[in-house]
Amino acid sequence: MVMPRDTLSPCAADALYSICQIKVAGKPVGIAGLPAAFAAVDAQGLTRDAEIAAELMRRVEKENYIPPALTEEYSAALLAEYRRTVTKHEPPSFG
Repeated sequence: MVMPRDTLSPCAADALYSICQIKVAGKPVGIAGLPAAFAAVDAQGLTRDAEIAAELMRRVEKENYIPPALTEEYSAALLAEYRRTVTKHEPPSFG
């Protein structure tokens, strides 16, 4: 059975990974597996930015090419997106 063309993903990776787009050095970049990396890092309970950024990079580099010349920019962009995403999902604190 052949599926109609409009129901197929144009990218096979979309079926396996959640591809998210973030800005790195001012340019949009697609990152595979970002929600899973965020969830895994959040579950570790890390609090220091340097630890969080290092763990995010370790996880993201497994599934994505990170140009060596842009390592710091990727790290900063991932940390910023992580902070935006994780902060949104935390319950408000009263007190």
